[in-house]
Amino acid sequence: MIRRPPRSTLDRSSAASDVYKRQHTITRGNLSYLSSWLDGETKFSWVNPSSGTTALIKIELPIKSYDFCVDLLQKTGVMFTPGAAMGMEGFIRVGYANNPEVLRVGLSRVSEYLKNI
Repeated sequence: MIRRPPRSTLDRSSAASDVYKRQHTITRGNLSYLSSWLDGETKFSWVNPSSGTTALIKIELPIKSYDFCVDLLQKTGVMFTPGAAMGMEGFIRVGYANNPEVLRVGLSRVSEYLKNI
């Protein structure tokens, strides 16, 4: 006799699949947006990640990653992780699994910030 799982288990599995698909669509779209944005920013360089939800970006400025991130946060409200926190001075870590509009607004603020340093 073949036992079927209770319906609620099937529903949860389907819901999890839907959440995964939705989040995958968001992160791939955000990565594409981040990539296009970085193409226009001369003070950053990177290697486009093949998976995941964070990017490691090289700061092409004579400033420590911690100082850059603190100043950016204080002046724009945008928070990146300094590479120094991961033993990778000169880099920042940027997450892109958030709401697409939040990413767009945040990157726009970063662009304005970069014009003034």
